Amino acid sequence: MQFYKELQLSPNSLSMKISIKHIFIIFLLFFVSFAKAQKTTINFIENDYKLALEQSKTSKKPIFVMVYATWCPHCNKMKATVLKDPAVIDFFNANYINVMMDGESPTGKDFMKKFRVTSFPTFLYLNEKETHLYSTGGEFTSEEFISESKKALNPNTQLPYLESQFNDDIRNSESCLLYLNALRKSIDRDKTDEIVAKYLSTQPKDQLFTAINWKIIAFGVNKLNTKEFDFILDHQSDFAKVASPKRVEAKIVSVVNQSLKHNMESLDSIGYSKNRILAKNSNLTKVDSLVFKLDLQMYEACKCWDKYKQTTLESVQKWAWSDYKTINEITKIYIQYINDKEALQSAITWAKRSVELNDSAESNLSLARLYNKTKDKKTAITYARKTKNIITAMGWDTKEIDQFYLDLGIK
Repeated sequence: MQFYKELQLSPNSLSMKISIKHIFIIFLLFFVSFAKAQKTTINFIENDYKLALEQSKTSKKPIFVMVYATWCPHCNKMKATVLKDPAVIDFFNANYINVMMDGESPTGKDFMKKFRVTSFPTFLYLNEKETHLYSTGGEFTSEEFISESKKALNPNTQLPYLESQFNDDIRNSESCLLYLNALRKSIDRDKTDEIVAKYLSTQPKDQLFTAINWKIIAFGVNKLNTKEFDFILDHQSDFAKVASPKRVEAKIVSVVNQSLKHNMESLDSIGYSKNRILAKNSNLTKVDSLVFKLDLQMYEACKCWDKYKQTTLESVQKWAWSDYKTINEITKIYIQYINDKEALQSAITWAKRSVELNDSAESNLSLARLYNKTKDKKTAITYARKTKNIITAMGWDTKEIDQFYLDLGIK
């Protein structure tokens, strides 16, 4: 009985023990919540690749670098969606030392130069020795992004392994295709033409035109000034039998577009002129139409208005006669930069065609402005009134047309 009494707790003692228990539970819940909160973002190191490299050497984890630009919509979308997905956060925090690199910062520019990064966003995977394991770019879903990032962790899908497999047996189409598939998404995609050249040099002439060889060419040929591109042009009908005429044509157009746009972006007029000649050798209507549009973009970028005028006068009716959007773009350039009277009369003809194709406010306003530029104020007023009627009916902002009314003296 005495023993039992000693075991009994006083009300105060019991209350104190219950309070301690409650405090412990509250503390535990807080700790768990805090721990979870710590995992709501990827542990990014901002713009400090050297620190990431040190941590990689210590932890033996590979490095993941996202190279972005603040103005890049694809970068911002990935940041706002995929990189905030809990599954993505857990995956990257568990497997990588993560770096967020602003490609326009001084550090970022140095990093891009070192690893030959040329586009945003680029996702680069390196080991502690700075070996390029894998890379890709663009937008992904969470599932796709994790899947791509797992390839950098798997020795059998890393670029060094795929390269060694290809070099061990250059004749092997499967190893070539696997290597090309990884390369063409990577920062080393400019190497694909060289890989295709090596592979094709090992193939018997009577076995060149196969479905697998076309796939290799489709994956790997990306430059105009190569023997491999000439080979496609010379054997379009042969490859069409194992692929299809549309696929062969689409590949040729893609190579032309990619090569000429690269020259345009760097304002390389000499390179553009050389590649343009090669492109025209394809004798494909779609290529000629594409080259016409790219010519105009190149001349606009270089402010070569005489060449712009000459090209449009020669080719609008051939390559843009059913394309009101292109016609409207051309007439806007004429309104702003071309003063030749005869050329402006041609532009009026094009603008009328645009109105026929699409009787829109934009088409009518361009026509009104062209008439005004050629001193035909009466006709300019007619089309200006028509433009305002369309804009008013649609409930759009009338600021631009109201200003043009003032310029024309319309009350």
